[in-house]
Amino acid sequence: MNEETVYKAQEKAKLNSGSSLAPWLLIATGVMLLVAGMFDVHLLDYFWPAFVIVPGLLMLYPAYKSTAGDQSTWAFLAIPGAVFAATGALLALMNLFNHFEAWAYTWPLIAASIAGGVLYVTRFDGNERLEARAHKFIRTMVLFTAGLAVFFEIFVFQNFSPLMALGLIGFGVFLLLRDRKEARVAG
Repeated sequence: MNEETVYKAQEKAKLNSGSSLAPWLLIATGVMLLVAGMFDVHLLDYFWPAFVIVPGLLMLYPAYKSTAGDQSTWAFLAIPGAVFAATGALLALMNLFNHFEAWAYTWPLIAASIAGGVLYVTRFDGNERLEARAHKFIRTMVLFTAGLAVFFEIFVFQNFSPLMALGLIGFGVFLLLRDRKEARVAG
């Protein structure tokens, strides 16, 4: 093998390994800034929730890199990281729809994110009881959020939307189908 072939193989391996991610991120950021400048778009109006999401993702990273045999001592940061990431995601959605009143009913999702963080940290422990309880808690918080959303949007904010009715119908159909599938599996 000559040197040129080895060099090409090394360059191809770099491209495939993701080492070229930084240049692509720089190019994408530059294009976004250029477009924002051309159309007088204030990026901070749209991307400020990233100041909450990014620290959350950084706190999730030690748990992400952990393995069953090599648990990071910093993996516990996944619990507050999940809270930060969930809060940032909720802020991003509320910012997107300009509906910050939704905090009145989305707060149970923050509690669910704590359980999600605990699940993520303990995913290698094999504690089935903890997993079952955490999943049940997360489902309960999601359903509680949905109930609060219906109550607040219809009765408090008087903001009825056909999408909410469709969402309720769809969720009801999902529950019916899931119950039937579980009944078939059990019977």
